[in-house]
Amino acid sequence: MVLPNDVSSEHQSLIDEMAGRTGDNHDRAYATIVRQAQGGLLVMAVQTRATTQNTTIRTLAHQASQMLIRTMTVLENTGKADPSAFELVTAKAQVNAVRVIGQNIEPSDRELLVLLTRHSLWQKPASRESSNRAHDAKVRKVAGQLAAEHTQLAQSVTEAARQIGVDLPSEPTTEQKSWANAISSSSGEELDSMYANLSRAADGSLINQVAHARATTRNVPARIAAQTALTVLLKHMLLLESTGLVKANSLQMTDIPALTQPKASSSPPPTDDSSTSVGFLTGIAVLVVAAAGTLWLVRAVGHHGEHRR
Repeated sequence: MVLPNDVSSEHQSLIDEMAGRTGDNHDRAYATIVRQAQGGLLVMAVQTRATTQNTTIRTLAHQASQMLIRTMTVLENTGKADPSAFELVTAKAQVNAVRVIGQNIEPSDRELLVLLTRHSLWQKPASRESSNRAHDAKVRKVAGQLAAEHTQLAQSVTEAARQIGVDLPSEPTTEQKSWANAISSSSGEELDSMYANLSRAADGSLINQVAHARATTRNVPARIAAQTALTVLLKHMLLLESTGLVKANSLQMTDIPALTQPKASSSPPPTDDSSTSVGFLTGIAVLVVAAAGTLWLVRAVGHHGEHRR
């Protein structure tokens, strides 16, 4: 794959526009432009992380997701990013208008907290049970770690819900109960495989929605909960994959509800890295080129800002 060695025309126009700004005007434009670009890239990186079977790209996407979470937070903490920075450049038509007034929140923020709560409500007991009954010692260890960290995630979500007045469910969905029951009714190596694959598929589906919420929400408690969830889910996916039991058709569920955005295709990618589809290669190319473009933009805009001061 040949990577770009120059900035795109779109990014160049932004750099040229920034060249004429100074002081606080420059700082606000910089924070807004870069934060918006990184929000869209985060969603793309997490989607790739959840679905790719290529280990090299998986590692790249995992690291990119972690880096983007950190840098988005840094930019937001400057207090200089305009509200427009929380709209996704790559999916403007998919983002509803945000109407945050006081403690009022968007339906998508409420849905996020409910989805995260239900996820922990089935994952925590299933992980606790698997930590005791799994055949393989590595699966038992991973399950025990997931159970403990779902307690922490649930606490973060509960605190966000308390701050913004969201009533959380007390039970998982019927489908999630069926996943937990499938794990409970199995034993030995079958339990190990059932737990690893169901858990990884559920995490892979949910993390796309959480990334979208992290990139677009303007509600601070919901954003903090989404950031915590992203960090936890990325870690859990890595742990589950480390068991060596996750299969190619267990990267995502087929019917996880969407958070105010179209649902991604549930068709699993091919199992052989050597026979990767054109669509898969395109997705990788988009991710790499977008990352390179954003890096160009950050460097170039920051460079102009330094010379103007």
